[in-house]
Amino acid sequence: MAEKIESNKSGIDTIVNELQEQKDDIATYMTKLDKELENINEAWKGSDAVLYTSKMKDDYKVLLTEFNTSFQSYIDYLSGVFEEYKKVDEKMASEKIEV
Repeated sequence: MAEKIESNKSGIDTIVNELQEQKDDIATYMTKLDKELENINEAWKGSDAVLYTSKMKDDYKVLLTEFNTSFQSYIDYLSGVFEEYKKVDEKMASEKIEV
């Protein structure tokens, strides 16, 4: 287990961008899942079809939605860290350092 986590401004910015892309991929997947479930309901009739699609919507899609929400919270947190780094950089850039 790591004793500390080290980061820098550009590293956090890169990670935020990569995570946002992953979140967008999850959202795209969820849209595709909705379409597939609609297609299943059109092609497959009966109580088994209803049971299957309901189970997918009630369990799998709910979990994906909750995961996506948590993922966004993490992205928001890291974005805040990035903004704080920028503030520190701006503050330090205007400071005079005597050697």
